[in-house]
Amino acid sequence: MKRETGFTIVEVLVATMIMLVILAATVGALTDAIHATQAVTLMADTQENLRAGMNYMVRDLMQAGGGMPQSGITIPANTVPWPGTAGKFPAGWTSLPAIAPGGGLGPITATSGVASDLITILYADNTLLDNTFAPAHWLNEFPINLAGSCPTGSITSTGAAPSLTITVKFDKVACVSIDTGNTRLSVGDLILLQNNAGGCTNGNSQVASSSCDSSGSNPTSSQALRTITGVNTATNSITFAPADPFSLNGAALPAGTMTATRIWMITYYIDNGKPARPQLMREVNLKGASPVGDVIENLQIFYDIVGTGTGTGPRPLASTQNETPTFAQLQYIRNAYILMFARSENLYTPTGKYIRNNLESVVSIRGLNFYNEFK
Repeated sequence: MKRETGFTIVEVLVATMIMLVILAATVGALTDAIHATQAVTLMADTQENLRAGMNYMVRDLMQAGGGMPQSGITIPANTVPWPGTAGKFPAGWTSLPAIAPGGGLGPITATSGVASDLITILYADNTLLDNTFAPAHWLNEFPINLAGSCPTGSITSTGAAPSLTITVKFDKVACVSIDTGNTRLSVGDLILLQNNAGGCTNGNSQVASSSCDSSGSNPTSSQALRTITGVNTATNSITFAPADPFSLNGAALPAGTMTATRIWMITYYIDNGKPARPQLMREVNLKGASPVGDVIENLQIFYDIVGTGTGTGPRPLASTQNETPTFAQLQYIRNAYILMFARSENLYTPTGKYIRNNLESVVSIRGLNFYNEFK
């Protein structure tokens, strides 16, 4: 008879146990690798959201104050809404500064435990350039109502303050076209009208100071901020009608030769409308906010402020832990410290919790950094 060969039950059991041990080790290593990959992915997501929001803020902060009067832009007191909040700029503010800090004015998210900050940044536009000319012309390159520079440019008005409607026409042939592709003027844009004279004007003629006072405007102001309510590309003109979103229109303009500059008012704040996914929002000129960072739980901003002491050398900096500068200190802000906190968009499987990350940056504000050491 042939001899039968095979494995004993003990050998089969031993082999099975060895295979199970190897399989368990392999599955464990694979699971650890999957978890590690998930952790890296979630951390990368938080980093991406943080960097996206930070890049926007740094870019705007570096330009804050550029092309603006150092003391800010004169506004009617306590009438201008503050983007990102349910209220208005403080009643004591007679001008809009290059940086308007909103320490603690943002929402408290479900996990931060403290009120977030917001910030409003203003600077002059440097993109509206009409390339149909050689050389190209800027919007504010020529006076609007000075014969010889822009011969068909004009400022006209209808009605009386505080229901004054003002129309500004630019010379399309000699000066600039307001319909220049992506940089064209549009409804909701803010325009700073400036001159070098005092008084108030109704159209192009000098009027009594009382016409300005009745609308809350300073009769000796050389500037006026207005909101575009209408654009007519056929006549190359813009209109400032009353009842605009910023409550800036309706008053008379300063007298004299006028130039026009577009101003960006940009606000960053946390939107907690969906508590599970708070977002960092960027709002331009009350035109509707857009998210620039997802699942951002907290935003904190601190400021370096030049001291008010006397002396010929650079003045010392105040505490960097100043989150709510006074109105008098706003024009002396030199650096902004941004702290942004984010969490992952999804839970980390092994712990069932979110992964959190943060990013810090300091911005030197070029438009406000001038100091006359020879004063």
